[in-house]
Amino acid sequence: MQISVVLAPEVPAELALEGHSCVVIDVLRATTSMVAALDAGVKGIYPVADPEDAWALQQRLAEDMVLGGERGGLKISGFDLGNSPREYMSATVGGRFLAMTTTNGTRALLEAAQAGADPIYIAALRNAPAVAKRLLREQRPTVLYCAGTHGLVSLDDVLAAGAVISACVDTSGDVALADSARLAMLAYRSERRDLGEALRATQHGAKLVALGFGTDLDFAAQVGASTAIGQFDGVMVRLAGHVLRRPG
Repeated sequence: MQISVVLAPEVPAELALEGHSCVVIDVLRATTSMVAALDAGVKGIYPVADPEDAWALQQRLAEDMVLGGERGGLKISGFDLGNSPREYMSATVGGRFLAMTTTNGTRALLEAAQAGADPIYIAALRNAPAVAKRLLREQRPTVLYCAGTHGLVSLDDVLAAGAVISACVDTSGDVALADSARLAMLAYRSERRDLGEALRATQHGAKLVALGFGTDLDFAAQVGASTAIGQFDGVMVRLAGHVLRRPG
């Protein structure tokens, strides 16, 4: 199995996304929050580009639709939830649909779908081992797509990509790594003894700490805390392997 990493949307890929498995990663905090929502029993997650798209979706589908997301790290005015994974619990999203928009993560998911990637999974540090297991089972050329921050590389995303790759390598000897994948794996292995501190040392992590979201970093740093694997079909994220009737 061949693995490469898109370090950020503006960084050229070593493998084309079209026709490849793709894993979208935005550790701080979109994909971490999505994994939390899946663990909490959300029916499905609609990633959208803008708040206006989320409101339009809620108006069209109405029933059991929660709005979540952020701009500048803070909850969007009029939304039910922000982008803290600790907000996505059974009391808030369990048994409901979620429309979500974030600065980087939801946009990366939509870009991956538009580029023709299939299947598309979401990953964070919390579910990295489970995602690795899924990829090894499928044995397809895979691109890990880091959402980055405003088009630039975010170390937090690279660390999660490295966690997925490291789990693949530790489990199977039949994994071919592009240079980008080896770089991500080395970054993860150098920081894995204290990932919470590693996330705080990133530019994005430091900003979130300043905004009062330091505990989100501790939550995000828990490798293997979840076995939920979200799969994006171009419209909605749901648990991989689950067939779900959409509202409307």
